[in-house]
Amino acid sequence: MKTLLILCIVKVSLAVTAGCGSQPSANEQHASGTRDAVMQPQRGNQATHLPAETTIELGSGVNLAMVLIPAGSFLMGDNAGLDDERPAHRVRITRPIYMGKHEVTIAQFRQFVAATNYVTDAEKGTGFDGAFGWNHDTAEFEMRDEYSWRTTGFAQQDDHPVVNVSWNDAAEFSRWLEHIEGRVIRLPTEAEWEYACRAGTTTDYFSGNEVEDVVHVGNVADAAFAEQFPELEGAVKTSDGHVYTAPVGSFPANAFGLFDMHGNAWEWCADWFAVDYYSQSPADNPTGPMSGEERVYRGGGWFNCARGFRSSSRSGDRPENRHLTLGFRLVAPVH
Repeated sequence: MKTLLILCIVKVSLAVTAGCGSQPSANEQHASGTRDAVMQPQRGNQATHLPAETTIELGSGVNLAMVLIPAGSFLMGDNAGLDDERPAHRVRITRPIYMGKHEVTIAQFRQFVAATNYVTDAEKGTGFDGAFGWNHDTAEFEMRDEYSWRTTGFAQQDDHPVVNVSWNDAAEFSRWLEHIEGRVIRLPTEAEWEYACRAGTTTDYFSGNEVEDVVHVGNVADAAFAEQFPELEGAVKTSDGHVYTAPVGSFPANAFGLFDMHGNAWEWCADWFAVDYYSQSPADNPTGPMSGEERVYRGGGWFNCARGFRSSSRSGDRPENRHLTLGFRLVAPVH
């Protein structure tokens, strides 16, 4: 059946690279080098003198909330994970940052488009025509020119994460916010992203090591999804109540106050992607390779299985590519 195969053809469209249907064994889960490390907030962290949350006004009553993430160190990666997650290595985030409390929503992205007349890569046909969408008539996921962030083929409301956006689209959104705010606003580095996702935890998910518990903190491939798409192996057995995207903030936040760090939508990061980058990564504020062909994305999406939404899971794709499970959130460094 082609229903899911279409998405498998393009790398970004399924978490095949993140181990969909190939979940780690119990021994693997407890062999990870990340289990022995804890986050170490820096002494005298200037974050104590900053507001815990800030809001950016986008116009028409639409706002974007950001929460303060303190500086600190953590063990990045997973020695029991896939090749691109090794070796686990100590990383320091030396200055606090503000990070989007939620993934960027459709309402927020619409404000950007209305204010700038921006045309996305899907609408311009960059790389290929259109984007992916769900065709109810054929009961298949298809790549067609009618699909974009505006139209996915399934119901989305203003408070759902925007998807079918490329890295280029996300970068342009961040530049618009920079213009509004007069300060640096950008995509997070993947080190910042993993540090923020873990929020002091050392387990596979910030909720622990048990994959079935992730449905309580994120929108992932679950029983509700498997009922509609039984062809996909590896969905968790319990239900999070959502087949497609969910309103942002539908699940509890992690210890840093961030929502949907596991599931709902993959999130573009600033870095170029390289499988072997961890073997040469600097200890302080790594920003990824100097160049590459693909950009990193993190966190897993509503279409993805256990390995895909682990805190250490990585993937990447060309900056013009887009799909139904990929969105973004932003950071604002503190200077």
